[in-house]
Amino acid sequence: MNTWHRYWFAPAPCFDLAVVRIVVCAVQLFWVLVYNDQYHGIQERAVYDDTLFQPLIIMNVFHLPFGWGFRPDLEILQIVFFIAVAAGVLSLIGLLTNFSLLIFAATSVYLQAYIYSFGDFHHPEAVMMIALSALAISPSGRVLSVDAWLRHRAERQKIWAIDVQSEFAGWPIKLLQWFFVLMYLSAVWSKLSASGLDWANGYTLQYYLARDGLRWGSSLGVWLAQFHTFIMLSQIGVLLFQATFSLAVVFPKLRWIYVPIGLCLHTGIFLALRAPFFSWIGLYAVFIPWSEAVRRIAAYLNTSVRSPV
Repeated sequence: MNTWHRYWFAPAPCFDLAVVRIVVCAVQLFWVLVYNDQYHGIQERAVYDDTLFQPLIIMNVFHLPFGWGFRPDLEILQIVFFIAVAAGVLSLIGLLTNFSLLIFAATSVYLQAYIYSFGDFHHPEAVMMIALSALAISPSGRVLSVDAWLRHRAERQKIWAIDVQSEFAGWPIKLLQWFFVLMYLSAVWSKLSASGLDWANGYTLQYYLARDGLRWGSSLGVWLAQFHTFIMLSQIGVLLFQATFSLAVVFPKLRWIYVPIGLCLHTGIFLALRAPFFSWIGLYAVFIPWSEAVRRIAAYLNTSVRSPV
């Protein structure tokens, strides 16, 4: 039990958690406002027939006071949307950080669940809701926030302090790291249970590269579709990467290998297939020791300034 407690609640830099908060909120706001454009998404679905509305369980939980199966009208959805954006901005800058993050998480879940209640499901968004919820109950606003500035206006250096630690600053980062392991293992299981090793034969991905490349206007996808051997080897590499990703969590030095590969993988998927895994790309921030990186950069710059020309 002591080992378990030390793993999750050993003192950790609040700076790392604050950077993760900023990245997560920025990515979610980009998703809500720009790429997924949820405002127009809820407007489009508001005119759908009631027979198409099949509320998820979480939607019914939100609507318990109004009755099981309640369908919100467009005005309610618009109000929730603007509250989500406002809470997201406050979370990003760190004003009333924990409360803002809690509201941002709840409204993000609500809006995404409403969109999914019409039968169109995707999987990249869920982990972002979990990330926002975890950040909401952590000291993610201890530094790099307006809250920190208000607390330490006379000592402004504390706003940026990279040495401030908390025993509650590490568990959200570790939680999200292990979520990556679970997501990738789930992906491996899904591939192998549905198709077995035939999933990596190259032909299926070759087809999707050609189809989606033409469908979404990805010249890269169409170009890659002609290289069957390369595609097959890439699929084998993806299986190995996803199946062994837990090594990057257990052995931090391996992150120098796994993190760049993961970022390239999801960026490549977007460029070739237009599959938007922006949330996963952003959440890779949990694998970067931000405080240590800043400390080393500062030491290097300090040494460079003092070195004779």
